[in-house]
Amino acid sequence: MEMQEKDTLLLMTLAAFGAVLASGLAVILQWNIVLPLTIAVFLLMILTYMLNKKGVIHFTENAENWAMIIALVCFIAAFIYLYRPA
Repeated sequence: MEMQEKDTLLLMTLAAFGAVLASGLAVILQWNIVLPLTIAVFLLMILTYMLNKKGVIHFTENAENWAMIIALVCFIAAFIYLYRPA
């Protein structure tokens, strides 16, 4: 892996750490809304940091597929709940 790619991954990890810190501060005030986001960003920070290792890239691609499926199911459920007949 080139040095420039390692620098980019380090900056991405630092940005994710900033998001964890900011959402962690927001959790104190509105924990029931922001806590899932904080957990998700924390996991993304760990995965971003581990991209230097060989087997992690395959794992992140599989995790991305599962995340998209889960998000699609959540959107469908949200629309069904929102537009259900009275």
